[in-house]
Amino acid sequence: MMLERMTVHYQPIVDLNTGTIAGFEALLRIVDVGGRAGSIGPVIEQIESDPVLLDRLMRRLLGMIRRDTVPMFERYPGFYVSVNVPPAILGARTPLGEAPICDMLVELDLVPYQDRLVCEITERQALGAQGRAALELGRQNRIRLAVDDFGTGHSGIAQMLGLTIDILKLDCSQVALLTKDVTAERLLRGIIALASLIRARVVAEGVETAAQAFFLQAAGVDCGQGWFWSPALPAAELPKVLEAGFPNWRRDLVERLNETR
Repeated sequence: MMLERMTVHYQPIVDLNTGTIAGFEALLRIVDVGGRAGSIGPVIEQIESDPVLLDRLMRRLLGMIRRDTVPMFERYPGFYVSVNVPPAILGARTPLGEAPICDMLVELDLVPYQDRLVCEITERQALGAQGRAALELGRQNRIRLAVDDFGTGHSGIAQMLGLTIDILKLDCSQVALLTKDVTAERLLRGIIALASLIRARVVAEGVETAAQAFFLQAAGVDCGQGWFWSPALPAAELPKVLEAGFPNWRRDLVERLNETR
């Protein structure tokens, strides 16, 4: 019954240079008896501790992503959908040595759209043996990969250089400190340099203020995600956001600031 109450909302990922929608992060929500969608935080540990339940959840999640976004992929060719996939799923193998995540993509007819999907694991997971194995197996199967919550672990350049990934996602705790702490600013510039070395794009999560957005864009971060632009949205609202984007976000803010002087 718990899984049947799950739904997905999608938070826009905005190209900081153009304001177009680079992608969406698919975020699970649980619907209460009143029809309100809220965080799955209270039940996520229960799900992750049960391999069968976790497998069912991932199949349901990917199925909802297929239902919601595949119809838009041909109409809007430029965006992707990222989704958190635990290493226990991304790095698992069947008795025949195959990857269950690939079986899921085949069963849900997502293989033709595989290049529009990005699988995320956290930095802490990525640096563990299971996480590294998951990233390697994902790469072997041509799955696009992202390291989430970057900046919260203890990774060094040497550790990250051994990984082949597409996106580094800067953690919201680091973004929150950008305009307050010079160390956070230096860390950001180091992450951008690291991303350049491993040929990965940088996405900043948890952007909430104009100051943060301006700083990230000026520092060379590729994309931003957060309430400054939009909360996570129901699938029905995605076409409107894809059509409009946020092309004038910098100009509008400059004009607003000038009006208050």
